[in-house]
Amino acid sequence: MNKLIPAAFAAMSLGAYAAETNETATAELPPVVVEASRIGKTPNEIPSAVQVITRGEIAASGARDVADLLEKRANSLNVIRTGAGNPALAQIAMPGYGENGFGRTLVMVDGQRLNFADMSAPLLSQIDLGAVQNVEILRGSRNVLHGDAASAGAINITTEPQDYDLHGHVELHAGSWDTYGTRASLRGGDREADIKYWANGGWEHSDGYRDHNGWQIWNAAGGVKKEWENGSFLRVSALYSDADYDLPGSLASDEWRHHRRRSNTHSDWYRRTTWGLNTTLEAVLNEENKLRLDLTFSRSKMKTRSVFTGSYTVYDPWYTPTTVSYIDDYRLHYDLYSFEATPQWINTTSLGGLENELIVGATYRYDRLHGDSSDDMNYRPDFWGSSGKTSSRFEYNRQSMGIFAQDTLSLTETLSVEGGGRYQRTWDENTTLVSPRRISDTYAADAALLFAPVEGLKSYMRFSRFFRNPFLDENPFMNFAAQKVLSPETGWSVNVGADYEFLDEFTVFADLFVSRTKHEILYDKFVWNNNVNAPSDIVREGFSVGAAWEREKVAGARLAYTFVNAEFDGGVYDGKEVPMVAESTVVTSGRVWIWDECFMFGGCRFLSPRRPFSDFSNESRQIPSCTLFHIGVQYIPEVSWLKGFSFCFVVDNLLDRRYADCATRRSNSRDAVYYPGAGRSYMFTIRYEF
Repeated sequence: MNKLIPAAFAAMSLGAYAAETNETATAELPPVVVEASRIGKTPNEIPSAVQVITRGEIAASGARDVADLLEKRANSLNVIRTGAGNPALAQIAMPGYGENGFGRTLVMVDGQRLNFADMSAPLLSQIDLGAVQNVEILRGSRNVLHGDAASAGAINITTEPQDYDLHGHVELHAGSWDTYGTRASLRGGDREADIKYWANGGWEHSDGYRDHNGWQIWNAAGGVKKEWENGSFLRVSALYSDADYDLPGSLASDEWRHHRRRSNTHSDWYRRTTWGLNTTLEAVLNEENKLRLDLTFSRSKMKTRSVFTGSYTVYDPWYTPTTVSYIDDYRLHYDLYSFEATPQWINTTSLGGLENELIVGATYRYDRLHGDSSDDMNYRPDFWGSSGKTSSRFEYNRQSMGIFAQDTLSLTETLSVEGGGRYQRTWDENTTLVSPRRISDTYAADAALLFAPVEGLKSYMRFSRFFRNPFLDENPFMNFAAQKVLSPETGWSVNVGADYEFLDEFTVFADLFVSRTKHEILYDKFVWNNNVNAPSDIVREGFSVGAAWEREKVAGARLAYTFVNAEFDGGVYDGKEVPMVAESTVVTSGRVWIWDECFMFGGCRFLSPRRPFSDFSNESRQIPSCTLFHIGVQYIPEVSWLKGFSFCFVVDNLLDRRYADCATRRSNSRDAVYYPGAGRSYMFTIRYEF
């Protein structure tokens, strides 16, 4: 806490005049409901830090995709890109998390999870930003209601329409690196039949900023919702994504500084095809009781190729050294199937005259990953034969069953308490390991207090006990032998904070957080590309503060600051910083209306230095800090013959700053290998809405 206290006072002073953009609400708009709360609460009814990026804010952000939106608008998320501007290679992490942080943040679209059971980050590129109604970011554990993948927080992206009116859009965009694409959406419904429908799709091609950095992404999604007069509904939604892209890899320090567009992996590529189906049935039995059933099924097919080169020295019986070089052509493909069923009962019976809301449910989930890999090793000079070919098949299975309950009791009109818990048993089977099976019993718990003394103001205190099971393919190798399934992560966290919206133009917020994690799963590339449980606890402590002002058709400004100290507590890494965690993050944005039809916007994002991947001993040079600026202009004509059109031009990385989103420590060296970020780029978008 020694770093936290002085920085907190400085940030509180800064937050007094910082700003967070909000579209002016109108009486016609329904209140924003946070679907990630499971029971549809508004942000002011949830005792934790909640940020909602509205439809208006999305349109005004100039963001190219969901990853870009989160980078420019989210208060404190860390966005890590290993493929320069490739949206399919963007990872997100909550404050204090770095490597594999995406595995601790649940991402959903209309309630359907995008997280994979393997070590792949959720594909944010499969979401059409033009079809998004709002983005909900909830910080703090959501294990009780959602189980795995939500130990640090949750993000829900809503595309379901808010009314029955016919709406839609068509978009064309083009920009740097031979990037071009199109997107379209349609939503509407039949008010008399109480049916809503929505559909969207898109395609994008790019050669990428770096050599061998191109991508091509197809996606489609949609759904239909039938409602009944008593509040019951049936919703069916589906999504499809096909992402095919190159892997430009990392660069040595000198290459990154002087030849950042270079690639040394000209044969590496990746393709992932995913489709999923989600069904939600909510039946209102009476004024106090309703039943809900969520069913989700998804399938994902992955193919990848990586080519490695290297050399080593061998000795003959006379101890004569011979240098052997090799080319290793590694190919992998597999199928991943996932199914989840979550029945729940929601009761709103009063207790002793006090309003009470109880949710009780159960979860069954099954994940199965099977596939094969092949290695084709060619040696030069000829050694043990001209080549060595190996192949293997594998299968990973996981079943988990859990029960959960959460209760919210309103003690007064301004004060409520919330408590809940989840018990979960998980059966893991990994055919590649020496001990292929493991049964794990885990639990999560929440206790929270919400105080809202005046309209627009909420303050909260929240304690959570969380867990996370390892990915199916988080395999520990030690001494070249696969070992047993890793044990789950466990830990606790505390959040204290407040949000205040006042005078219809201002918003301020502050959130203080502390957490401790046991058995956190780390990726250590110097232990034969291992995933291992941390040798000691990891402590994270920090805060976020910010504020905003927005006056319709005049101007707006926003600033958010996050400080976090994440380090090992005990063991061989005692006091060392957690890799890929920025101590300070600053996000600013603003816009000024030039006239009623046109405004300019811009902002910047600052990240302080970070430790490279796998640098648990903090021996390598840090990734330098960076400040990235963007600027743009948007024209929304009101003349009749252009009604519905909008034109947007945006420049990212305005100063063409050389930076790296991430880096990896090199063996026996203080230096690292870097994944260059994209240089200055331009994007022009024409959009028509009806």
